[in-house]
Amino acid sequence: MKFAIILLSFPFSTLAALNGRCTGSKATGQWKEEGICIKTSTCRRYKGRTTNGACPNDPDDVKCCLIDECNGQPDQLGWSSWCEWTSDKNSICNTIGSYLNNRCPGGDNYKCCETP
Repeated sequence: MKFAIILLSFPFSTLAALNGRCTGSKATGQWKEEGICIKTSTCRRYKGRTTNGACPNDPDDVKCCLIDECNGQPDQLGWSSWCEWTSDKNSICNTIGSYLNNRCPGGDNYKCCETP
């Protein structure tokens, strides 16, 4: 019982997981909807852009990254492509687009949305 009281007396901090959604105070709008917490070197490799304060309590080299164009040859992609969370039920990918594998960092739930 004493252990539980001691444990509850420490404040819990929000930790955005590596390859997880951006959750910090700066994770608003597109950053919150499509951003992923990854290492800055990975974001650069995918030609993404980063913002501070959207992956709280993670190491300094982990930031919220937006990838506006999927990795791959332009002739292999549609007119427009970007990386996003597949759990977004309002995504244009669910109506006129399609998801492509192995074009974005992260896990199976973060993919390239390609529109014709």
